[in-house]
Amino acid sequence: MIVAPHCLTLCPLCAYHETMVGRGSSGGEGDEGFTGRAAIGYDHGYDGEVFYLGLALDPHYVDGWVEGCLERIGEDYPEEEQLFRDLWEDETQREVVIESLKADCDVRTGRPAGL
Repeated sequence: MIVAPHCLTLCPLCAYHETMVGRGSSGGEGDEGFTGRAAIGYDHGYDGEVFYLGLALDPHYVDGWVEGCLERIGEDYPEEEQLFRDLWEDETQREVVIESLKADCDVRTGRPAGL
């Protein structure tokens, strides 16, 4: 998989990122947008389709990444997105959701440059 360099960092030029992350998307769940590592995770899940194992213990990164993946999935498969969202709400199923979403992403060791 080839990932554009702008997908590996916060991208002020990416219209979708600016709309969904920079202006306050939180998956329709609230009024505040993602910031910091959650925004980076969202970008990786939505645009980059990449997961960094070096950030896997950061709950903000993981939450943003899951939300980005679910938004991407929901564009083509809204029923599948809802199924994953329902599973994500059940704390005992979060690892299942993460592993399922990672199967569709490029899983990389370490962290992206600059983190």
